[in-house]
Amino acid sequence: MPVRFFWQSLALVLLSIMLATDALANKSVGPLEVVEQTANRVLTTLEENTQQLQDDPEAVQTLVAEILLPRFDFELMSRFVLGRHWRDASASQREAFTAGFRDLLVRTYARALNDYSGEDVHFPAQRIADDSERVTVQTEVIQGDGPVIPVNYALFFRNDEWKVFDVTIEGVSLVQNYRAQFGDIVRADGMDILIERVRSGAVGDKS
Repeated sequence: MPVRFFWQSLALVLLSIMLATDALANKSVGPLEVVEQTANRVLTTLEENTQQLQDDPEAVQTLVAEILLPRFDFELMSRFVLGRHWRDASASQREAFTAGFRDLLVRTYARALNDYSGEDVHFPAQRIADDSERVTVQTEVIQGDGPVIPVNYALFFRNDEWKVFDVTIEGVSLVQNYRAQFGDIVRADGMDILIERVRSGAVGDKS
């Protein structure tokens, strides 16, 4: 899958998941039903504000940051992404990497959101255990002139709220994808160089 469409698909459906997590804190409401209802609202909002999102990149980043920051467990994602390198890192390096990784994802989602062009989201039949503290929500991005793209979201229920810790598109895990890239940099140049590159946007989506 092209890198750009990977991020476009991710941004589109991820916004649905992130906006839905407030209601997911009430475990009497099924995650799938909440995500379906929220996705419809998000798609409508994107379509009604297409021109604004295209004309004002800073506004897009602000929008994404407001939605993204409370919905992701960035420390958990950072630990998974770095693997054993997280254990070897100092407390200050962990904090710096987590902040840089968070900002990298915000910038990437903002760019991808600018490319939204009317794709729809479908929710296939699936069973999600309401009493579980870890769930996967399956979705599909429907292209007008291309194949269906499966997108799965992994969420943890902790501290009375659901938070996203990984996204898988066409079998490719966001965490695993970054883990391979970042691991190569740490082994070759060290943790501090990785942090500098993440902060500057010199890694990640280059399309």
